[in-house]
Amino acid sequence: MRHRLEPPAHHSAWVDVDLDALAYNYSYISDKITPAKLIAVVKAYGLGTGILLTSRKLESLGVPMLSVSNFHEALYLRKHGIESPILLMNGLLPSQMQIAIQLDLDFFGFDEQAIRTANDIGQQLKKRARVHIKIDTGLGRLGILPDQADSMRSLLPKMHWVQVMGIASHVASPSRKEHDHLTRIQYEQFLSACRVLDPDHNLLWHFSSSNVVPRLPEVNADAVRCEALVWGLAHYWPLPWPVKPVASYKSRLVQVKDIPAGHNVGYNFKHSVLRPTRLGIVPIGTVDGLKSQHADGGSVLIRGKSCPILGMCSCEMMVDVTDAGAAQVEDEVVLIGGQAGLEQTAVEFGLAGASSFMGVLASISPRIPRVYWENGECKHIEVFCSEEDWQL
Repeated sequence: MRHRLEPPAHHSAWVDVDLDALAYNYSYISDKITPAKLIAVVKAYGLGTGILLTSRKLESLGVPMLSVSNFHEALYLRKHGIESPILLMNGLLPSQMQIAIQLDLDFFGFDEQAIRTANDIGQQLKKRARVHIKIDTGLGRLGILPDQADSMRSLLPKMHWVQVMGIASHVASPSRKEHDHLTRIQYEQFLSACRVLDPDHNLLWHFSSSNVVPRLPEVNADAVRCEALVWGLAHYWPLPWPVKPVASYKSRLVQVKDIPAGHNVGYNFKHSVLRPTRLGIVPIGTVDGLKSQHADGGSVLIRGKSCPILGMCSCEMMVDVTDAGAAQVEDEVVLIGGQAGLEQTAVEFGLAGASSFMGVLASISPRIPRVYWENGECKHIEVFCSEEDWQL
């Protein structure tokens, strides 16, 4: 009989990952964008939630394609049994292309040199490279310009070891509604290039992303690449779609003490308390995704109260718990998530640190355990050191 898995009591900070919320978001988005397909972007360590367990969940749901930006993220997924198509969105070195072709990874062909290199490597390996032609419609990142589609069209038939899988571009201002007219112009430029490269429309055309999809369904094309939305987030708030937050970030108090009025908190004598203050010490800091600016107006939830952050160090955060009742050591501290009817979203916490939810979640150190929940039960714990490592 399997024993119920419980998060260890020695965890002083952790990220809760709601796999049910992930499944709900995937299904909801997929239904809303039909007939377009959903390419689930799991880059940046699954936006801080852990790339492997979330990718396994998405694969079990039938995701048509996963996408990453870092070459080693794709290798990690293949090494650990992920068989779904994986798209590498960053530029690859020739040595990386060789491995990508061997592992059946899709990747961007962003100029003539990249296409020729992929073809040469494919010929050496006797295996075709799976390439998506990238069009730069205004972001100024990877890709050929739309007016170079004709020359690329002339080149591709000669590249016998390149299998073109799709054509892609990226929105330059995805979260700014006042720029939507420019997004539509980008999309028309993208479509024009696609019609040159793929006049019979046999390939997968993909352009849109998380911040655009709920507002501009007319630019969905054949597929959309979503990261934030799959995790229940976007760079504007509130969201027009009822997706659910997947990640919660929590810690515990390790010390509570009284300090007198005028006592300094934090480096460089930046902040002194104006009143006698109950100070709570939390064992995470800027190396764990927090920002120094969180000490200039950020807060956390303790005992159902919003408690101001007073100081931030690399590995500790200092919090005013004066109004949090009888706050004590081991009390739960919620940075992102809910407690006693209150909730602080990742968007709100990111903004409080002069950053974004991505700037926080994607920066949470691997030393912070990820705790995975499904059907109300703890299903897995991904931790920096395994149980075997710390047992004496």
